[in-house]
Amino acid sequence: MTDRQLVNDKEFISKLCVAVEKRIGRKMISPRDFEFLSDELTKIGTRISGSTLKRIWGYNRDISDTYQPYKYTLISLVKLLGFNTFEDYIKYCKSPEAESASYMGETVTTDEIMPGSIVELAWQPDRTCVLVCLEKGTFRVVHSENGRLLPGDVVKFMSLTQNAPLYFNEVLRPLSDEKFIYTAGQRTGIRYSIRGIISTAEDTIIS
Repeated sequence: MTDRQLVNDKEFISKLCVAVEKRIGRKMISPRDFEFLSDELTKIGTRISGSTLKRIWGYNRDISDTYQPYKYTLISLVKLLGFNTFEDYIKYCKSPEAESASYMGETVTTDEIMPGSIVELAWQPDRTCVLVCLEKGTFRVVHSENGRLLPGDVVKFMSLTQNAPLYFNEVLRPLSDEKFIYTAGQRTGIRYSIRGIISTAEDTIIS
């Protein structure tokens, strides 16, 4: 199947929708959910209305089965998953890494990660990062190896999904006031674990 055919393939689009739901930790079952997703897409620099998203998910019964979303809309959704282009997402889905990694595994949202928790991340090639949760949705880097993130960086993201890319919608480097976005594990996804309680004042594990 060609990339053009995949854009219009109902099964492929359905799987993309499931992946997005896992990424944001929310099922698209009400108008409020679609507005929430629209707001999250705005945060990464794209504008898609809740009504358009409803068409993709088949939420409105009056939408024809022949409805085909614009590629721009699908590009926005895969960017939310941490991919730069729709083609990158397609290549990943076709790759051996995706087949062997059980793509889009267990997901935890940042609302479930309590302040003081430690989040350990790992992705290829040989990159690791340890974060401490400062408040819901906001974390500080306390250790980093072989990646772009540096100790002291303050990062924000919506959720963690095993074997999926992790999209940081904001990275703030306090010493330089630099601010940027960053994707970890774009090709093979990240692995995460959450443990312990940490004293955020001294970065010392206490349990």
